[in-house]
Amino acid sequence: MKWIANIKKIGKKAVDNKDGMVILFGEGANKDLEDVSVIQKFSTETPVSGFVFKKGDTITVDGQTYVANYVGPMVESNMKALGHATLFFNRTVFKTPLANAIYFDPDIDQPLPNFKVDDDIVYEHI
Repeated sequence: MKWIANIKKIGKKAVDNKDGMVILFGEGANKDLEDVSVIQKFSTETPVSGFVFKKGDTITVDGQTYVANYVGPMVESNMKALGHATLFFNRTVFKTPLANAIYFDPDIDQPLPNFKVDDDIVYEHI
């Protein structure tokens, strides 16, 4: 199954390529969260209410596909309720990983995605 979310806003401090971390929120995020988040809106054709995401599933951003190495136990419920998850690119999974985080396989040869307003984020559950 696939879910498609459109990027509506990108906060001033939302993308830190050195850190490899991106925070996602739905359109209901407050101003403080908007500054540090990528704001997404799920397509009505693929409503977030049915969202499922597990280890081995993928997201595609800016033509780059990333494989989830770890999906925290709060990701699905937070995504359904708030459109929220924290993405970690090119990072090994912490000893105590964040419950709302998705960690992607570290691949130093794969560039970080370039998040742009009006681009889509495609989540695919295999």
